[in-house]
Amino acid sequence: MTQVADSPVTNEQLAQWEEQGYFIVRNVIPRDEAMEARGVIRNHILAPDLQVTGDQHDPMDPMGDSPAARQARVRKLGNFCSKSPLIWHTIHANDRVMRYARHFLGDNLLLKFNSCFLKPARTGSITPWHQDNGLWRDGETEPFNFWMAIDAAHRANGCLQFIPGSHKGPIVEHVLYEDSLHSELPRDHVPLMIEKYGLHHIELQPGDMVCWHSSLYHYSPVNTSEHSRIGIAGVYTTPEVVQRTKRFRRFEWCMKDGKVCEEFPPKEYIVGDGQALPPPPSPRMAPGVKATPSAVGY
Repeated sequence: MTQVADSPVTNEQLAQWEEQGYFIVRNVIPRDEAMEARGVIRNHILAPDLQVTGDQHDPMDPMGDSPAARQARVRKLGNFCSKSPLIWHTIHANDRVMRYARHFLGDNLLLKFNSCFLKPARTGSITPWHQDNGLWRDGETEPFNFWMAIDAAHRANGCLQFIPGSHKGPIVEHVLYEDSLHSELPRDHVPLMIEKYGLHHIELQPGDMVCWHSSLYHYSPVNTSEHSRIGIAGVYTTPEVVQRTKRFRRFEWCMKDGKVCEEFPPKEYIVGDGQALPPPPSPRMAPGVKATPSAVGY
């Protein structure tokens, strides 16, 4: 871990990161900037040429093509943020955000992932319990993950849930059930971890940010409320780390030598031939069969 002299990370936040695997930063961006980003996302969803690839078993796909139905069915806009200049400069290539990643990763930052996560009122579906590096399966354990609230996120509308301290254990092999949205932690294993470590609900206001370790167990439930929940996420890494990656080959520059990269579209950093490799298939669980968690060594 590389620490910088002008880091905004407090001793209390660092202690929480080490002990619980995450910390929260309030008011990283002003509320009005969060609302501008919200407007960009909603306008995109309402566009007549919108194309969204739904996840298998996602109950929000399809639900019609009216404006209300479009807003009700979209749960994720993957890699959208690096194509939207307002969101890119407001959040991912924003020094107020990157200074936290810089504390852990140093002066050269690449963006590995960016996504908008949406839980529409009354229809927002779950995100299963998982570890990020358990989904990636690319050998990386060092990246810096953040999720910023664009709408208020609270228990009723499906805020993130963490199992504090779960990052200290191994990367567990993720599995697929008949009704899985994507590969997830073994379902019989999660209650044991909650009993051991407890459960934290990550309630945030627009412009607040939560940062977490890529091995931390996390989840978000169904949104049964009358209020939507939009969040924007990103994962930072470094040129040194991605040279060891087992899957991903294309990244965007956010910071070089401690200076924010202000170009748009962002410049790419390409490893090898730039072609991503598919992950190995996740084990499938037969109906009624319980999974036994096993550590995956990298």
